[in-house]
Amino acid sequence: MSKPRKKKYRDMAIPTDSFSDIAFLLIIYFLVATSLVKIKSITADLPAGEKSTNAQSDKTPTINLRGSEIFFNDKPLDLEALSARLAALDLAKLEPDKRVVLLESAAGTPYQNYFQALAAISANGGVVALVDEEKKP
Repeated sequence: MSKPRKKKYRDMAIPTDSFSDIAFLLIIYFLVATSLVKIKSITADLPAGEKSTNAQSDKTPTINLRGSEIFFNDKPLDLEALSARLAALDLAKLEPDKRVVLLESAAGTPYQNYFQALAAISANGGVVALVDEEKKP
């Protein structure tokens, strides 16, 4: 009679010795590849969305953004001149309903220009009123 054969079992353990090295390398990679950028933000007081008859008058300052151009009361300006004009209005000392500045933006205006105009209004104590076209039914 022959002897019964013994079954040979392999060691079925998964080699995990290098996992800590791989995890360390991934952490280093993400630290090097990640860009840490501080997001610029502004706080702005927006008026209520209700229509008011006395909210807009001929004396209300209006900023029009058309593409890369900035117009203040229909006069072309650059960003520094716009900020100087808004500072000259001394909006922070006025009553809240007199601090409204209309901001109108044409289609295709870069967001950076819009953001800078909004920041200039807010930095000089103005309250932003956004001009929106009424949709026709």
